[in-house]
Amino acid sequence: GFDQYFGIPYSNDMTPRVLLKDTQVVEDPANLETLTARYTQVAAEFVRASKGSPFFLYMPHTFPHIPLAASPRFRGKSPQGLYGDVIEEIDWSVGEVLKTLREEGLEKDTLVMLSSDNGPWYQGSPGRLRGRKGSTYEGGVREPFLARWPGRIPRGKTTRALASLMDVFPTVTRLCGGKLPPAPLDGVDMWPLLSGGEESIDRPPLLYFNDWNLQGAHWKNWKLHVARHN
Repeated sequence: GFDQYFGIPYSNDMTPRVLLKDTQVVEDPANLETLTARYTQVAAEFVRASKGSPFFLYMPHTFPHIPLAASPRFRGKSPQGLYGDVIEEIDWSVGEVLKTLREEGLEKDTLVMLSSDNGPWYQGSPGRLRGRKGSTYEGGVREPFLARWPGRIPRGKTTRALASLMDVFPTVTRLCGGKLPPAPLDGVDMWPLLSGGEESIDRPPLLYFNDWNLQGAHWKNWKLHVARHN
């Protein structure tokens, strides 16, 4: 469903670790040290080339999935070791994309969203939450979510309302003036939360599946979690 592609087509611990541009292998094996910088360059070039029309950029960084790597510019920069170096380079990358939007006069016309796909594996900590990556406990699935749209989303506002990445599709579709498909969707329009108009949104309970096993349901301030395996 994408017009262009640049990246490793799976996690970087799988082999052969090839770098693809569209459907062509351009590097085998992919050089992990230069990956974040090249993702950033390609993203900025895409924004500049697309500024004359609506565009959608999906930019899932390979890191901090292991094995970790950082460019020479960032290696040794963080007191938190290689993991910290990787995070600082990703932080720089996000800043470069935002700078490109600003330089091209697109900042006030672009909704930027940032999140992650799962909680930490054993190298990291989920803080006060129970569980890790691969589990349906909150430590496995609850993630920060940031949204930025100058003039449309209030600066500095936070919410603890329940939302899901499944909500991105219906939200963006409505903002673009599109029509949702007739089939039922798992996500709901979360724009009232992002715009600051509401502190919470009505939604059916969110269901937590591990493969085909239903393990939990989250509704308002309550979560039911049943057996780890069915």
